[in-house]
Amino acid sequence: MVITGASRGLGAALADRATELGAKTAGCSRSRPVPSLAVGETVDVNDHEAVTSFASSVVRQLGPIDLWINNAAVIDPVGPLRDRNQSEVAHVLGTNVAGVWNGTAAFIRHRRGLGGGGVLVNISSGVALRASAGTGLYSASKAAVDRLTEAAALEEAEPAIEAWAIHPGVVDTAMQTSLRTADPELFPRTAEFRRLAELDAFNSGPYVADWLFAIAFDRRFRPPSVVWRLPDERPRPPAPAAGSVGVGPTR
Repeated sequence: MVITGASRGLGAALADRATELGAKTAGCSRSRPVPSLAVGETVDVNDHEAVTSFASSVVRQLGPIDLWINNAAVIDPVGPLRDRNQSEVAHVLGTNVAGVWNGTAAFIRHRRGLGGGGVLVNISSGVALRASAGTGLYSASKAAVDRLTEAAALEEAEPAIEAWAIHPGVVDTAMQTSLRTADPELFPRTAEFRRLAELDAFNSGPYVADWLFAIAFDRRFRPPSVVWRLPDERPRPPAPAAGSVGVGPTR
């Protein structure tokens, strides 16, 4: 399998769990390679040729790719849209949208060359469904990920390449830290995220990983729709989004 953004946060948790389960795993990161993986390279997902080259490198070293997880994303800078500049917009949308398209295209081309099959998982977010003041670019990018994934699922149905946009719930990563330490003038929901931290009301990385791997490799856990939010690991306020139903992996 391939995981982008594998050096930290949710991506690192996915990579660690995949390694623990004995999967042949490749990962990439813009900031640094991931030496613990079978293949770990430094790749800017916004660079189409670099992502394509990375996919080819993985195939040469590990063989066919059965699961590709587009996880790499950025949220900073937080604050009103009026204060963003062109470079900041290009960085967020380039990483979160173009980066997902680059990985999606590389994986689909690879699987089509094999006659189809395989599973694509694009990590999305609940903010794709409801914008928050201060994170407008991130919200827009995740809404784009949802629509892109739905299109891929429709386009690749005949060669049986499955595509899912998964909302993992709130996971305690560096991104969450930046939100709960943000100036409330820039991000009005700061107190809400601080409260979640006080309650330890997060989905853990291993829990999310087990869900994603179950979706990919066990047909009993296929989501009811292309865009789907994982159930919460433990009860927490606010209530899970509509459609978060079912019983899944125990971790």
